[in-house]
Amino acid sequence: MAVNAQRISSISQARARRIRIPHYLRLDGSRYLLGLVFILALMSLIVLAQTGVVATKGYAISHLEEEKTLLIRERSQLQVRQAHAQSLELIRRRAEQIGLRPITPSQVRYLKIPNVAIGNRQPATEAAPKAP
Repeated sequence: MAVNAQRISSISQARARRIRIPHYLRLDGSRYLLGLVFILALMSLIVLAQTGVVATKGYAISHLEEEKTLLIRERSQLQVRQAHAQSLELIRRRAEQIGLRPITPSQVRYLKIPNVAIGNRQPATEAAPKAP
């Protein structure tokens, strides 16, 4: 075990040390200049970093605008294709190709369904509407 042989300092020694501290913290002209250069360099780095971020965001925005333009063109082409596919003449031709033909009046059949109350399964008081 080590023993501290140094004597505890007195109040007068503490006062002397306290008086010497401002000497170490005192800044002369060259230290001010060095601090100013450091602050300017730090500010320059901050500005440079912000410029880089802004440039990167600009490239990203440009890329997204190009993608938006391409998607708008693609949507427009798809709408044209949809309109063409929904044209009645094209639908009629496709139906004829697979063997479908228009319905004739003699093929029409109407079913009369009575109105039945859901709870008691009794016919409703209103008559069923007549089919043409």
